[in-house]
Amino acid sequence: MRLVVIAAALSGTCLHSHSATAQDAADSQATPATAESKAVTYPDDFWTEAESPVYPRGAVISENALFVVDSDAPGVWTVPWPADKAANPERYVTGSRYLRKTMNRPFCATPHPEGGVLVGDAATREIYHITPNADAPGGQDAKPLNGGFLGIPMALAVSPDGKTIYVGDAERRATFALPIEGGEPELVVRVNARGLIFDDEGALYAVTPDADAVVKINVGEKTSEPVVTDRPYGFPGGIAWHDGTGFVSDVYGKCIWQFTADGKTEKWFDEELLRGPVGLSATADAVIVSDPKAKQVYRIDRESKEVTKLFAE
Repeated sequence: MRLVVIAAALSGTCLHSHSATAQDAADSQATPATAESKAVTYPDDFWTEAESPVYPRGAVISENALFVVDSDAPGVWTVPWPADKAANPERYVTGSRYLRKTMNRPFCATPHPEGGVLVGDAATREIYHITPNADAPGGQDAKPLNGGFLGIPMALAVSPDGKTIYVGDAERRATFALPIEGGEPELVVRVNARGLIFDDEGALYAVTPDADAVVKINVGEKTSEPVVTDRPYGFPGGIAWHDGTGFVSDVYGKCIWQFTADGKTEKWFDEELLRGPVGLSATADAVIVSDPKAKQVYRIDRESKEVTKLFAE
């Protein structure tokens, strides 16, 4: 069996432009530049033979599917939505196994308002609009939207009117915007967003690894203000919002926090089953958590805190 070797730390243009810090390297494989590069060896057929996500970093909800970003066996998986029990995840799109090729290292995704999914890829410094297409190579179309202008797209959100993509760039430590149809990104604010989510009133919230853990962004005025300060979270990985309440995953703390618009924050879920939670989504009755170390996505009931595994074992 032929083997393909992949470096967890990407080289060349995908490296951070600043020195790595403990926070930057915290989310095991959250950024391609880590303090120490580790080679990972996979079988040549690994990408097509994997039956479920290997490193499920993100989980985002569309009307009829839950999209799960897989950084190690690069691609996006889906499970039916609404989900209240375990199911077998299905491949939605498949990334390339080759360095600097399309979607070799996806870190984030969000549903596209016109169908398909938007994927931020650190390997090619690109955001792709990906739609299944049986007649296309690999069974999918991948339209690049920003021409490689970005550094490391770590977070994506689409404006409530569906016209603008907002992206957190970990290399430039800033948040950018570009038209939904694509174009050169424009600087919005110098906020190092590792997760982005719009609230019910159209304000954009960002979770960061910096001194201000949660920041509220006024996208119209291109201003920002701190919401949660003093770094209460060990290492924030993802952010979600629904009906006046925000949630933050804590990779180091192995827990989920909740916060309010006035900056109050407290632990919301702290159970041993969480090993390194990253991606978050929230609905009226549940919080969806992707945990790459557990290779699982969980549904946590907001009232009872009952946990349901969404991947069949």
